[in-house]
Amino acid sequence: MLFKIKSFLYNTMKHIANEYGSGQYRLLHGFDIILSFYWIIRLFFIVIMYLDPEQYPFYQYDYVPAYFWKYRKIMNKFFTIIFMFIVILGILGIRTFFYQSPKKLSFQVLYDCIVYNTDQYWKSMDTEDNIQRKKSDRFQQYRQQFEHDHRFLSMINPLADRLVSLKVWIDSWLQMDRIDRKLFQQHNRMRLFPHSPIEGRNRVLLFIFLSDYFNYYFQITCHIIIIIAAIVIVSQSFQTELMKNSLIMKSGLTIEAILIFNTFSTLGQSAILLSCSIISSYLIYHGNLYDMNHKFINILNKSKYHNQQINGKQLRFYLNEHTRLSYFVLYNDKTTWSDALYYYALLSIPINITLMCELIVEDIIPETKFLFIIIIVLHSVTGSFPFLLLANMSNDFHSINKHLPEMQLQLKRSTHLRLKLKYDDLYERLIWGKKIVHTFGTLGNLTFRGLFEAFLGYFVAFFLILKVYMNEQSQSRG
Repeated sequence: MLFKIKSFLYNTMKHIANEYGSGQYRLLHGFDIILSFYWIIRLFFIVIMYLDPEQYPFYQYDYVPAYFWKYRKIMNKFFTIIFMFIVILGILGIRTFFYQSPKKLSFQVLYDCIVYNTDQYWKSMDTEDNIQRKKSDRFQQYRQQFEHDHRFLSMINPLADRLVSLKVWIDSWLQMDRIDRKLFQQHNRMRLFPHSPIEGRNRVLLFIFLSDYFNYYFQITCHIIIIIAAIVIVSQSFQTELMKNSLIMKSGLTIEAILIFNTFSTLGQSAILLSCSIISSYLIYHGNLYDMNHKFINILNKSKYHNQQINGKQLRFYLNEHTRLSYFVLYNDKTTWSDALYYYALLSIPINITLMCELIVEDIIPETKFLFIIIIVLHSVTGSFPFLLLANMSNDFHSINKHLPEMQLQLKRSTHLRLKLKYDDLYERLIWGKKIVHTFGTLGNLTFRGLFEAFLGYFVAFFLILKVYMNEQSQSRG
């Protein structure tokens, strides 16, 4: 568990870059791994108890199996397996982020997006006088536009000023009025993405600031909920016959309640890291590719409709930049993300399906049903949204291919022969070569088509698991 929850993404990347390999670093994350394996073993014994309670009556001797056995209508063996999968996902998150060298390109991309770009932002801060002047100019411009568009509302000066001031405040953040744009764009560039447009960098900065803000309060809220739940469960367990007269068991339960708080916090932080790191890298790639594709189409249209001479140097730059970004995606997928996304999908789908089966089959109270629905929806949205962004990033890489034949016709053999050959090679790679895309390991490419096939597979797995679940329920009731 990391304790710097304020500016969590920034501090985590700095923590990995600065402390990787140190004794304290190995001790901290080694403890998280050992603790996760400890919980897996504990849950495994509970599953064994459910499979044969007569031969393995652990609920008679241990307070954790006894608690699960008491509420076995909900916390059955399938529910226990969900917990095991969630803990394994936590181990996967720790391995992906904290046991990869900071020198690897996959980490350097994330560090450049989250830390270095943020540092460059603070280095490019404008003077307070210039910031106020920009806001004042923006306010006057918006006020005139407001009077033109809303004549009656503009007569109510306090309301109009308040509305315009709100829009000025929002746009001053979106347009980055607080920085010297020339200094930020021309001098304080990113290291791996030196030609990234300022709009893309702004989106990443806003995402980092907003996500750190919401993550801070989200983690505090989750910590409070976990503490309250732990107090309730521990107080209930203290009243059972198994623990009434046993100081050792009471001490053990108290220690395990503290340890499970650490484990749940680590799981939540791993999930936040996975989602936010994918989104931040997507924003940079998307910003670069959108800007290049837009400029490429402008060159094509000017040459096609206005007979302007093609700038070969600029086209050569777009080609090299497209190739370099493609290498970043393919290499990082091969070395880091392919296996991580594969195991994440392999574990997340059964978790979601089993939660659905619990909701459908089990006879649980409405409050618990509502809690299950919230968990299922949150898990589905947070789990699928990063995958959708990665699929859209593949579209960004391949969207240029439909304009390449037209550009080939505009390029002259006499002056652009080498460039024609290079763009012909790019077109062939985009159409027939390996797709520039992240992968689910051996499951396939992470495209919209791949996600649709995974969605169909989800339904097949859902009905298979539901059948097993209902057969198990009928046998237990019979």
